[in-house]
Amino acid sequence: MKFITAIFANAWKFYFLIVVMLVIIVLYPIQIVLLTNEKYFQKGFKLTRFQARAILFLIGVRKEIHGNIPNDENTSYIICPNHSSYLDILLLYAAFPTYFIFLGKKELGSIPIFNIYFKKMNLLVDRANPKAAHKAILNACDKLKNGTNLVIFPEGTIPTTTPKMKAFKNGAFYAATETNKAIVPITFKDNYKLLEDDWGFFANTRPGKSRVYIHSPVFPKNGEVDLLTLRDETRKAIESQLDSI
Repeated sequence: MKFITAIFANAWKFYFLIVVMLVIIVLYPIQIVLLTNEKYFQKGFKLTRFQARAILFLIGVRKEIHGNIPNDENTSYIICPNHSSYLDILLLYAAFPTYFIFLGKKELGSIPIFNIYFKKMNLLVDRANPKAAHKAILNACDKLKNGTNLVIFPEGTIPTTTPKMKAFKNGAFYAATETNKAIVPITFKDNYKLLEDDWGFFANTRPGKSRVYIHSPVFPKNGEVDLLTLRDETRKAIESQLDSI
């Protein structure tokens, strides 16, 4: 029975990849224009949201949002989710209607076709180069000050221990204290159960419901001590809706 289930799961995973590629390729000529010219970034973001929602619909993943989505055009904030699956990015676009950009690893900018989403509109960071990484955080701070919402996965990558999170990096919390912008913690409760970051034959792979928990904003105060407090409060909020292992 487990073997038969795995066959269907891998067929669904293959279908998922085909859907993602087709949705991206069909709208690729339009996105080349929208995502490479800053004056069209807002339209490119809306089209990317449409693509994300289309993919989720076609693969049978439905979102269930708990909490209020910040939608205040008079301020900006830092969205900090746990990173548990490649579905996380799709769910962020599907769940948040207000324009945001990612701070992601520079390797995303070298993936053919997919890199159109990260070359210009989003920010990339070279984690192996401390000076470049610091510059990327400063660029992120400038975006926040100018009213752009920012997504940072504080773990930096998908941990092998999911749903247990890795230690948080300080970038998001440094940016929050430098700009006096709130952190909005997000918990993806089910994504690792739907699309596990494992290409093994028996990995978790299936359609289903993805619960997204949007927690109350965590506001910075001042100083290095506050950075650590902000980090700990954000982690505690995210963990409050994670399954224990």
